[in-house]
Amino acid sequence: MPIFKRRRRNAAEADPIGAFWSWWSASGATAVADAIARQQPTDVNVELNERISRINPDLEWELGPGLHASHVLIVTAAGNPAQRAVARRWLRAAPPSDQIWEYADLRRPGPAVTIQFDGLPPVATDESVVSIEPDTASVHVGVHHPVFASLSVDAQRRVTFLILDLVLGEEMVETWVGAIDTLPAPPDDAVPIDSLLPAVAGFAAEHTLEDGSPAWKMLEGTRDGQRVIATAEYPLRSIRRPHLDTHVAVAIHYPVVREDGLPESEMLDELRAFEDHLTDRLGGSGNLLAHETSAGTRILHYYTDGTTPADAQLQAATTGWPHGKVTLTVEPDPAWHNVAHLSG
Repeated sequence: MPIFKRRRRNAAEADPIGAFWSWWSASGATAVADAIARQQPTDVNVELNERISRINPDLEWELGPGLHASHVLIVTAAGNPAQRAVARRWLRAAPPSDQIWEYADLRRPGPAVTIQFDGLPPVATDESVVSIEPDTASVHVGVHHPVFASLSVDAQRRVTFLILDLVLGEEMVETWVGAIDTLPAPPDDAVPIDSLLPAVAGFAAEHTLEDGSPAWKMLEGTRDGQRVIATAEYPLRSIRRPHLDTHVAVAIHYPVVREDGLPESEMLDELRAFEDHLTDRLGGSGNLLAHETSAGTRILHYYTDGTTPADAQLQAATTGWPHGKVTLTVEPDPAWHNVAHLSG
């Protein structure tokens, strides 16, 4: 008889996302809607905290009016790249929206509100002023609010980021906003906070294709004295596809003919065809986000969903390259650090 027995995990431990949605469909959605109708939403705080913490203790949640339903439940990683994938998987497992409930994993832009939390004084977002400085890659924003004079530096920063999330939405902040400054005094070029959303949205439109898909940019430089040509999706921000949390670098070696180490035209055509072959094998489990070519090697930067066999699918598809070896390097990278050098 064995001395030790393996503790059997219950269903909630094994699949906390599935357990959450089972509870929500059975009784949670009705209970939370009833609490809101009674103007006592805090009655369900403990239950929601517990069930969402089982998914991941670093997730945050909030309730609010929906865009197409009466209410929205938002479960967000709150700017933490390491948790964005689990928040997106929570959202993907959600039931269809109905007249009462819809769901999101990112804070959305909305009308002016008053923020109050952790014993801080009320903060009316529409009393904020901002400075807006676009450059070639992003929009730099400074935020001032009269309440900052009574807050610690840490609280000022927290309020600044929350104001931006509420005014622009998390996705726009993390995709298009560059430097963020908390300003203790109004800047000389201050404009009302309601100027910020149209300014950032206009900047995004200038850097996005007409169908709304990301643009691509070509980059050129040198590495160890060798010419490097790269092409990358722009901007490279993990928040746009947070479920793609695994970096798969496919290094394809080719014979060098040109003095600068780049492929000649026929070889480039073959490399592109092989790239298309690999991408087709992925289906919806990942995306090619960048590639860089130098000194007889072309590196394809794929990002995949780590809960799928995408890396094995890519590995199996690499056997047909006749011009040299093909190697794969697989690494968890929810923040897309491995392509940060191509994000400029």
